[in-house]
Amino acid sequence: MPSKIDLDTDLTKAPYIYYIIFIYSLSRIPFLDLGFSAFTVSTDSDVLAIVNSAYLLRYYHIYTVSRFPGFPFYEFFNSFLIGGGWLFTNMGTAIVSFIGWIIFGKVLTILQIKNKALLFITFGFLPIIWINSTITIDYMWALMFVLLACFFVFSERYGLGGLALGFAVGTRFTSVFMIIPLLYWMIIGKIDVRKMKHFILIGFFTSLGMFLPVLYKYHSEFLKGSGFISTTPLNKPLETFAGSVLISSMNLISDLTGILVIILVLILFLLRKVSFSDRRDLSKFCWITMLIYGILYFIFPYKTAYLIPAVPWILIIMNEKLGRKYFAIVCILLLLNNIITINIIKEDIPDISIDSGLILKNYQERRFHSIKESQEYLDSLSKILSEERNSRNIS
Repeated sequence: MPSKIDLDTDLTKAPYIYYIIFIYSLSRIPFLDLGFSAFTVSTDSDVLAIVNSAYLLRYYHIYTVSRFPGFPFYEFFNSFLIGGGWLFTNMGTAIVSFIGWIIFGKVLTILQIKNKALLFITFGFLPIIWINSTITIDYMWALMFVLLACFFVFSERYGLGGLALGFAVGTRFTSVFMIIPLLYWMIIGKIDVRKMKHFILIGFFTSLGMFLPVLYKYHSEFLKGSGFISTTPLNKPLETFAGSVLISSMNLISDLTGILVIILVLILFLLRKVSFSDRRDLSKFCWITMLIYGILYFIFPYKTAYLIPAVPWILIIMNEKLGRKYFAIVCILLLLNNIITINIIKEDIPDISIDSGLILKNYQERRFHSIKESQEYLDSLSKILSEERNSRNIS
């Protein structure tokens, strides 16, 4: 029998890790066979582009990016899984997400963060993490490599940190911005310049190697291909930009934290003296990371999942600033979003209402809508593939 668990227990060690594996499996398995999830409101439409890319690479041996500027590591790896349909691709994401979860626990230990068990459980069962850990998308794959890079840098293995960051960039290009807080961490730690150069060069050449297929096919055009720059609010009139920021903020609150958490945190900051930790270097690392991905989200305010790289550091900074009792309340409210939510926006219009939780809603939508549409989409791809093969045989 395991010894008594408290909020500072390291749950990544035996025997607790066996219970964690069981709980994680129990929570994810029901979602794995529910289609590609591209046909539901609360998940990601980019899934179909990923499926197309994997199919072309697996059956035609033709590489095409799913979206620009390219996500080569995930696109290539996913082509090996797509033969098993959505069950295999979703399972791949679930396994990688679990590895990332364990790495997050190791990061908490190496940084000597208090309330490790509470942080660990909250991170693993946040709605945005839970949902995106069971679908065919690259967010959690990139986060796993980012957390691995942080773990190696925090443990002074800078070459491996650069390698992991290179894989993160090859999985999702915006991971490149993590070099800023990681270099900050090395600078304040007065790390030898040669080790920093080692980290940068390994990260650069690993990223370059990942993007060679993209560069070979698209050359410099891959930077222009999607035209996403022209669609950002920055290129729109001021009132359009202001409206976009408002809607994006509401989506952020609804999908990432929940309105009750925002209200509680604001009250705590206004009515009590927040306990600021002496660990200012860690706090600055967290704030830098949050600021970078917060800015990226508001520039490209398409999906709240773009904020996933900031989630571990948001939790850590709240834990550092709020103190154990109040942070525990915040964690409970965050996890309650799985069961019940208070909406503040509906169809792009402010509207306060109570609804079923995000994870319950996601399960219901995928069960009743995603499976049929996903199968029809796979059938259409198979039909196109069969027709193409027949035409080749005739010719």
